[in-house]
Amino acid sequence: MSSFLTTALAKPTSDVNMQPNSACKTFASPTVPRTGDLGEMLVSSDVPAAKDCLIAIQEEYFLSLFWESYHCTYQILNEEDFKKHYKSLWDASGTSRRPSSLVDIVLALSIQLGVGLKVGSSLSSDQRSDVNSNDATIAGRSFYRRCQALLASELESPSISTLQCQLLSLVYLCNASFQNMAHGVSASAMRTAHILGLHLEPSGALPIAEREFRKRLWWTVYAVEIKTSMKLGRPIAAPISQTNCSLPSDDHEIARLSGSTFAPVDEKATWHTYSVQCTKLILAVHTIYNSFYDKSASVLSSIEGRNLYTSQQALETLASFLQSKTSSLQTWLNNLPPALQTQRQNNGKPFSTGGSSPQIEPFAPLWLQRQRLILELLYHNLSLNLYRPFICFPSPSAPSPDHSTTASRLSQRCLSHALTITTLMHHTLTTTSILSGWHEAFQWQWNAALSIAGFLFANSPPSPSPSSDPAPFTAAQNGLEQAIQVFDIMGSGFAVAASAADVARGLVAKLDALRNQGGAPAPRSTDSTEGMEAGDGRVTSLTFGLSGSSLNGFEGVGEVDGATDFPTAPTSALDPGFSSFDTNMDMDIGMLEGSMGLDFTVDAGLDTGFEAIWAGNLFETWGFAEEGAGEGCG
Repeated sequence: MSSFLTTALAKPTSDVNMQPNSACKTFASPTVPRTGDLGEMLVSSDVPAAKDCLIAIQEEYFLSLFWESYHCTYQILNEEDFKKHYKSLWDASGTSRRPSSLVDIVLALSIQLGVGLKVGSSLSSDQRSDVNSNDATIAGRSFYRRCQALLASELESPSISTLQCQLLSLVYLCNASFQNMAHGVSASAMRTAHILGLHLEPSGALPIAEREFRKRLWWTVYAVEIKTSMKLGRPIAAPISQTNCSLPSDDHEIARLSGSTFAPVDEKATWHTYSVQCTKLILAVHTIYNSFYDKSASVLSSIEGRNLYTSQQALETLASFLQSKTSSLQTWLNNLPPALQTQRQNNGKPFSTGGSSPQIEPFAPLWLQRQRLILELLYHNLSLNLYRPFICFPSPSAPSPDHSTTASRLSQRCLSHALTITTLMHHTLTTTSILSGWHEAFQWQWNAALSIAGFLFANSPPSPSPSSDPAPFTAAQNGLEQAIQVFDIMGSGFAVAASAADVARGLVAKLDALRNQGGAPAPRSTDSTEGMEAGDGRVTSLTFGLSGSSLNGFEGVGEVDGATDFPTAPTSALDPGFSSFDTNMDMDIGMLEGSMGLDFTVDAGLDTGFEAIWAGNLFETWGFAEEGAGEGCG
């Protein structure tokens, strides 16, 4: 987006300022800063420092957080066995505990979550957005580091515990913004699972509880690998054809044997139902993802210049194709047990995008409330990710976009899912503590906020037209304001959210600046890199090959009620006159490069900064198209 704003505002705009500040910009890894004596730091970080050690009662506090949070969403531990193992590590006096890779990584995750629950509202704005060694995203890093040191001796002869540690390490790294490291750990976890034979159907000679545990562990590994690979636009470590392991059971008998004592949800659902349904959702999205990838490659091969946005017909072909492939998601929704659905206020339907706020069941256990909300947020995030390529940016010489096309309707589907994420997040954070400190929920909100901003840049009409409905634009303006409020709330716990609020406010200011000057970009030279900062690295034309691009968006499956409504909030951070913003402009698709979306690429070629976490451009990096060609949001 920086190159677009440099041209449109006729002044340099730093790409660095378009991304939130995060731990991976300050630290080479969760335990190693980018400055200082590397050798000394590596040696000293092998064990927790005295100030980082916890007494038994403190460890018990943090472990208690784990059982109603990550244990319910990553169901890879036997709680009863873990507690027996943990108890055996303490000496008789209860003053000293032997190291354990599994206990250490569980503690690291729990501390990361727990520190994110603290309130930092007394800090100044600059202090809140400053990522340092006290930031929640890398809290517990001493225990993470010791876990990795202990794991090094297990890699040649891995065990189930090794795999569990790898999976939880991946979650820790994702939360801390080290996405390339997390992807590497995901690949290692897949290899470990293969070594342990988890991809094969368990032997009937094993007890049923162990058979189901192995299945659950395998499918958790596989679902996480798929989600991570789609997010970064990279091939998965193993195709599904290489496994014959069936999905795990979620019946009451299996839940009783699982080692946890969660109450049954209802007669048809248990605490394991979330894991099964989450896996089915990710598998369904991956099938659509692969089909759309193949179709896109086929369509692009027939387009001169391999630029999707030079052909409205190609866009319509792909939009119609994507719309035809989403029936599997409707099937998933139809089969989702009501017990895993958060009800909506004012007779709204669960998982719909009508704008109704969630109705949190007051007496449901915290673990169930989290499962319900996280499953729905994941659904909407994956949905907007598949639709976002159809947010298209016309060039100065192109006419106003035709809002009656399938591609335009799908771009509005993307917006509706982004607004739904924002509504769910805002209501939950302002009325409950269910998602407080939940790092992935922040990442979904960041993805939604950038999608909303991209829609505003691309679609704000200069004047009413028969094919233009002002409701989506008004809803998007109000949604961006609400997203900033969400970042402010979460910013009390960890700095990257506070920084995201600052970035979003900067986007609002730039949108207002563009409106005030009429929306048209300043004249540009034939060299579209003129005026950009050194090292910007943007391409001069929008291309779509088999590498690059953040795919984002999803179809009307999200609209369970069959309609997409755009409610109007009472106030907006944007000027009410923003709807006059000129739609005839070039747009740098780098706007969404920092978002957490699906990437239809073989290798996204990411940097190690926060922007790389959710980067990817289905239709290559957002550059300037040739005169008269439209542009797209990948």
